[in-house]
Amino acid sequence: MKKPYLVHLFWAFVAIAAFALGSKSGNPDHASDDTANRNGKNSTSSPSSRTTRNDQTASSRARSINSRNTGDDQEALITLSESDIRKIGSNLKSAKGPLERREIFAQILANLTAENATLMREQLLHLDSNSNEFREFHYAWGAIAGEEALLHGVNSPERDAASTLAGWAAKSPEAALAYFNNLDEAEQKNSALKWGALYGLTDADPNLAIRFAMDQQEAGDKDTRRLVETIARQILRNGATADAANWATTLPAGDIQNAAVSRIAREYADEDPQATIAWASTLPASNSKNGALKASFNEWAKEDPQAAAEQLNTMTESTERDSATYGYANRVSQEDPQAGIEWATTINDPTTRTQALIETGRTFYRQEPEAAKEWLTNSGLTPQQQQSVTRRTRRRG
Repeated sequence: MKKPYLVHLFWAFVAIAAFALGSKSGNPDHASDDTANRNGKNSTSSPSSRTTRNDQTASSRARSINSRNTGDDQEALITLSESDIRKIGSNLKSAKGPLERREIFAQILANLTAENATLMREQLLHLDSNSNEFREFHYAWGAIAGEEALLHGVNSPERDAASTLAGWAAKSPEAALAYFNNLDEAEQKNSALKWGALYGLTDADPNLAIRFAMDQQEAGDKDTRRLVETIARQILRNGATADAANWATTLPAGDIQNAAVSRIAREYADEDPQATIAWASTLPASNSKNGALKASFNEWAKEDPQAAAEQLNTMTESTERDSATYGYANRVSQEDPQAGIEWATTINDPTTRTQALIETGRTFYRQEPEAAKEWLTNSGLTPQQQQSVTRRTRRRG
């Protein structure tokens, strides 16, 4: 099961990495010191060994700070010197492999402060600004320093403003939102800032993010559906699918809810089609409800076609049953094209029935072209629709 959706992936990573670094009793630094003590070589170590130990000072101090930096009643932090920070940056550049690089990067996040952020950032400039590390750093900086960090990002040639605003909005949503709302119209339409605000608000509270999307809709933003789908996707990524589905039912009916339901239904149906059907039955009549039922019966037909068919036979004629049959017919046609077509013909709505016949017909034509051609002549499809079946199937081949 996924973690609760209010726990953000960035901070989960930092917490895990911090714990690993702080509790790592068998790290190479400690092991070498223990060996030196046992052999009585602390005062007579070679120049090369002293150099190695000095090179590790920054990492050792970072771990020391990291182990102290826990809880609200934390001890006063030991401030890393400029030399310490630059040494960590040097270690990051020379890291061997992704695991070592992530461990060193965790030290940077764990010891990041508003005061040392610009110097810490210098140690990352060799990275691609689209890399996870670069984005996570600015998310963390935004959470720590808010507007100060964002102003740096807005004036930076690198692409870091969105991640910085996301971190600020996740930590202090009201302050970040007030900042965004005070921007002029052109700045608000800046896609980086808009999407950064959305991601951060979603991490803080998905309902705040929804209100943000609704405000954008009222302002005439044509990206509203994408905004809502992004919120739903983040919730799915960070929490249980059933929780995301229940959340969607609380949204205002209309375009906002339809967008969320459509995105969630696809994943929910893949996990538990019967639970998705029960959930969809609670939704108001809409295209999204129909889409949820279509996806659910498509997946259920894959797992247990007999049980899904029995359920279909209990449903009265309605747009919901038509959508469910459409999904079922598509899946069944993968194994038995003619059975899929037979189910498609039972759909009551002419438009939905035609769409289902075209899709199942394509599968039929791809698997049994001669038999499909014979069926097409009596299918009731127009010549143009028949051409759609054969032409598009040929392109796939």
